[in-house]
Amino acid sequence: MYSQTFTVAAASLTGHASNVTGAIWVIATPGAADLLGHHVTIRNDSATDHSAKTIILVGTGANDEPLTETLAAPGVSATVTSLKAFKTLTSATPSATIGADTFDIGWAATAHSPWVSTIASAHEFSVSVAVIVGGTINYDVQHVYGALTEDNTAFNHSILNNKTVTDDGQYVSPVNGVRVDVNSHTSGVFILTVLQGGST
Repeated sequence: MYSQTFTVAAASLTGHASNVTGAIWVIATPGAADLLGHHVTIRNDSATDHSAKTIILVGTGANDEPLTETLAAPGVSATVTSLKAFKTLTSATPSATIGADTFDIGWAATAHSPWVSTIASAHEFSVSVAVIVGGTINYDVQHVYGALTEDNTAFNHSILNNKTVTDDGQYVSPVNGVRVDVNSHTSGVFILTVLQGGST
């Protein structure tokens, strides 16, 4: 059985770094330290349009796997958000200098828990999942058929999606892992419990 309590960190526009500038950006804080992967936000503090540039993000996903993403830099006084969720951010490198302008690098409230591995080869596959909620949070339970990484496609459970309260559900067909996808929260603690039965 797996059971873990997560206290979701609040969104922070400057969580990773504040007022980075020039061609080399220093990440001050690697992550939110809540055991979750968060989507990275990058805010342009200036009135200069930098959207023609790109930014390469390097770090790790919620399962500590290496993770990279390239996203377009923000336009005038705009904020861009990564598609992938980073547990830690090692570097954010622009394709060209932003000169004297400054950017803020932070994390969003949206997040992913680590994937919890299941035994897909079990003769009688049966997995129960429960999410116990405290606070104000909206979440999905998701599953994956490939490796337990942020790069693989995640699918929502047919019932445990867009939930705001404590709930539970089951999987009776094989999947390789399950996780919680946090869609939004203003204050959030949740306990993810995964129990697998059946024989191998």
